[in-house]
Amino acid sequence: MKADEPIVIKNPGRLMTLTYVFSLSVIAVLSLAILLMLDEVITEQNYTGRILNISGQQRMLSQRASMFAVDFLQTGSQNSKRLSIAAIEKMKQNHRFLLAPHFEAIGKNEPSPLSAALFELYFMPPADVDKKIRLFEGEISAALSESGDLVSGNFSSGSLMFLQLAENDLLTPLHNIVEQYEKESLEKVNALRNAQNIVLGIIILTIFAEALFIFRPMVSKVSRFATKLQYDANFDYLSGLLNRRAFHVVAEQAIATQHRLKRPVSVVMIDIDFFKQINDTYGHEVGDKAICHVAKLLKMSCRNADSVARIGGEEFALLLLDTDGPGAFKLADKLRERISENPLDIDGKLINITVSAGVFCISEEHESIESALSKADDALYKAKENGRNYVQMA
Repeated sequence: MKADEPIVIKNPGRLMTLTYVFSLSVIAVLSLAILLMLDEVITEQNYTGRILNISGQQRMLSQRASMFAVDFLQTGSQNSKRLSIAAIEKMKQNHRFLLAPHFEAIGKNEPSPLSAALFELYFMPPADVDKKIRLFEGEISAALSESGDLVSGNFSSGSLMFLQLAENDLLTPLHNIVEQYEKESLEKVNALRNAQNIVLGIIILTIFAEALFIFRPMVSKVSRFATKLQYDANFDYLSGLLNRRAFHVVAEQAIATQHRLKRPVSVVMIDIDFFKQINDTYGHEVGDKAICHVAKLLKMSCRNADSVARIGGEEFALLLLDTDGPGAFKLADKLRERISENPLDIDGKLINITVSAGVFCISEEHESIESALSKADDALYKAKENGRNYVQMA
């Protein structure tokens, strides 16, 4: 990541909260849709169970009413008459219940809720169940009003017409109605279940889509933001080198390791000569470019194991591992020479830059980075006194 790469997250906490709320709201709405569909399935199944039970009763009631009516005609049993009347009344009640939605819609000039198949079974020949039930009720009532008995033969020949209806003309259409109700209810329940499965699939896809297109970019952006914060906490924004705080942490750990391994370690303090004149003559923008120019040369000339930091305005510090005093002095002088030989190019105008350096080899185990930098800084001050563009050993 570049030190100057812009990452803008305005109020990241609010962004994450809104993202979570939006994502969870979508899932909640879809989950609610599944819940409502499940409730609809249960309601439809309960309603279907009731419809199938009542329509199924019609077949049984037609046979029951006929059986007790015949028994009454044969024996004159008043109990059979009462049971036959009760059966026919229940049959009429069930018939009104089954067709109530149809007649209610017709009364409001609305389309019938009955399917075409059920409408044909109830109102169209040859089934015409609505007409036949009314005819059956009338025949049963007429038979039960006979005053004679079957043994003496003193009854009308029409009294037995209800048997023809119950055994043939009515029983088969009633059976077909039960099968049609069962078929249509199964189709409705399956349609609801299919819709429920579709919504469940949408929820799963939504979760994957949110993870891929919402949470992943958001986490990536927040991660980049956190990385940028960490970078800014450890590196100088202008030069890209370690800042003073990070340099102290790295140096303390490195010094402790070098002393434990009985290996030399040195520090170098470097300062740009006459930096104030560069700012005053060419402006602060050129001064910043001069800092970046020197930082680049320092970084290019040091090993990967060494640490280079900008610890002040135009001050730099180097931590050189496995390097004694003479070795550090040699490297510092090489850096001084390279910087003086590579002027800063500003739109074709060359600006000569020189540096002074102070070198100190950390030999004592109790030596801290602060005291080492202080001694290297004292040597740097002497290098300035010696005319600048100079390296001084502490």
